[in-house]
Amino acid sequence: MADEIFSVFPEIFTERLVLREIKQEDAESIYKLRSNPEVARYETFKPYTNIKQAEDTIKWFSDDYKNKKAITWGISLKESHEIIGILHCEIEIPKVRADFGYDLRPEYWNKGIMTETVKALLDFTFNKIDVYRIESAVSTQNYGSARVLEKSGFIKEGILRKRSFLGGSLHDMIFFSILKDEYFSVCE
Repeated sequence: MADEIFSVFPEIFTERLVLREIKQEDAESIYKLRSNPEVARYETFKPYTNIKQAEDTIKWFSDDYKNKKAITWGISLKESHEIIGILHCEIEIPKVRADFGYDLRPEYWNKGIMTETVKALLDFTFNKIDVYRIESAVSTQNYGSARVLEKSGFIKEGILRKRSFLGGSLHDMIFFSILKDEYFSVCE
């Protein structure tokens, strides 16, 4: 099953969103997303300062997909084709676990978009890839992302002190996970 997802890029549709492949034509949207200091605040990258950085990032996303390491979807509203966020998912093969992270433009925060996106990822990953565990880590200061994961059924496993260098400083990170049987027991 994992080989199949890396042969034709999988699109995911939700009530309001399309999760789709990011192409070089999307460089302006990726630049708009990643040049925003609020988006970069809890990330390993600094705010982008030129479009070439966005183009290089898109190539990196594409190379990861071709090398069967990860899938990075562009998040767009159904009524528009413009990317407003990204969802990056690394998949451990054989199908043991997936690890993911995401970015969203601030004007779309607090509208349920990331919760809808994460729930779509859970459905896709547990049903199409058949992994057993999905995990994500967020800064203890990133209350919004922690709330998205909790609303999506993730369990807080613990905090790793001074684990990641984000936005120019060291951050404690909260590790979250959800297991396949937990997901399906909630869905029943």
